[in-house]
Amino acid sequence: MKLSTMKVLSDEEIAAVNDATIDILENCGVKILSKKMLDFLADQKLEVNRDKQVVKFSRTLLEELIASVPAQIELFDQRGKSAFIIGDGTPKIAAGHNAVFWLDSITGETRNSTVADVEKFARICDGLDVIDMIGIPVMPQNIPFANATLLYGAKAVIENSTKPIYFSTDRQDVNKSIIEMLKTVFAGDLKNQAYGISQLSPTSPLFWEDSVLEAIMDTINCGVPLAILPEPIAGLSAPYTLAGLVTMNNAECISGIAMAQLLKKGAKVLYANSWTTANMQNCAALVGSAETTLCRIAGAQMAKFYGIPCHTTAPNSDNHVHDEQNAWEKTFSMFCAQSAGNDLIVNCGMFATGMTCSHEQLIMDAEISGFAQQICKGIKVDKNTIACELIKAIGPHGDSYLTTEHTMEYLHSDEYYQPIASVNGPRGSWVNSGSKDSYLISKEVAGKLDNLTKNTLTKEKFEKLGVIINNFKGNS
Repeated sequence: MKLSTMKVLSDEEIAAVNDATIDILENCGVKILSKKMLDFLADQKLEVNRDKQVVKFSRTLLEELIASVPAQIELFDQRGKSAFIIGDGTPKIAAGHNAVFWLDSITGETRNSTVADVEKFARICDGLDVIDMIGIPVMPQNIPFANATLLYGAKAVIENSTKPIYFSTDRQDVNKSIIEMLKTVFAGDLKNQAYGISQLSPTSPLFWEDSVLEAIMDTINCGVPLAILPEPIAGLSAPYTLAGLVTMNNAECISGIAMAQLLKKGAKVLYANSWTTANMQNCAALVGSAETTLCRIAGAQMAKFYGIPCHTTAPNSDNHVHDEQNAWEKTFSMFCAQSAGNDLIVNCGMFATGMTCSHEQLIMDAEISGFAQQICKGIKVDKNTIACELIKAIGPHGDSYLTTEHTMEYLHSDEYYQPIASVNGPRGSWVNSGSKDSYLISKEVAGKLDNLTKNTLTKEKFEKLGVIINNFKGNS
């Protein structure tokens, strides 16, 4: 059987968070800084206070809108072929996204990220079976127009992998241009088939900025799935208690999901979260803490209560180097995210509280993700796997199982995870191969995968992506 789903909230506690959420949205409301959205919500007969720019949602309306969210989202690759389904019970893993710095493989120093870093990152992702989707890993800093940095990152990913794309911005114009890029290269019908997911976020506590709201309207209109991802910080922009943090996230997320469903009933949305606690001694935001990992489990439970596909971030670490802290924070966050049943988990390749990436970290995170997947998959138990007849046939002190048909049958099955960056042989073999640690092995694996994937875009599509960026630069 599969590993039991991890839980931290009882049914009564989930109901209490839901009741508090409805109370907040019904009697306090959220601030809406877009006149266009305010007008739309007023037309939908919501309670709108134009002087305070606050909108309130009734319990009846919220329950109706939540019920209209699709339980699954099918994703397609660049060629228009079905890639996977979010919400089918198997967590999907995405790399990236939106860091700034890069830990250089050659110098070992952290530096500004470049377009070339993103290109290599995408090629490596394309060769990693465990990576289902690619977020834009960084906003490359070596470009001529700062406002277009995410566009250059998106272009680099699109040109170097056919896997589905995950992207996030707080600017309507950037969001719109990336969607235009997806349309340009996608072989399917973007209006009805999802090749990318746009992540858009409220600002805590309880308000939505103008550009983000208008980006939501654009995204829903284009048929692109939307991840509503609040980022409240415990003790700073949300209550310090974990239950208060969960409730704040829930209220902000549900308000965004409700607006998306008002724009289009049945719009594809994800219940998302990127909880942050704070080191109250220096006010540093933390994403790799034990408490944020607890909330990853709570978030999955709330999403399942509503019947909505969910996304969280992992594997996360707050350390700035590849070390043991990095490993344990990432392992706990990824394992708990998967075992709680989150449908899409984004952040492979990142560390330093999401500010830095490296190609080696991407490989190590893929390894962590693979181990977590294997554990969560559990043990298959049936007559053949129990192998009672084989055990009796071999008998006490019998022949080796090495050459039996049963061993041959399962040798290349998914019964065992095949590590890609782990040291798993005798010391002599390890010494003879150079005494490499997991970082050096990851560096070698990254280099090999980088050489396997090449740009597959036609010259026409390649040039059209450049035109989109040039047109954007003209408007910036």
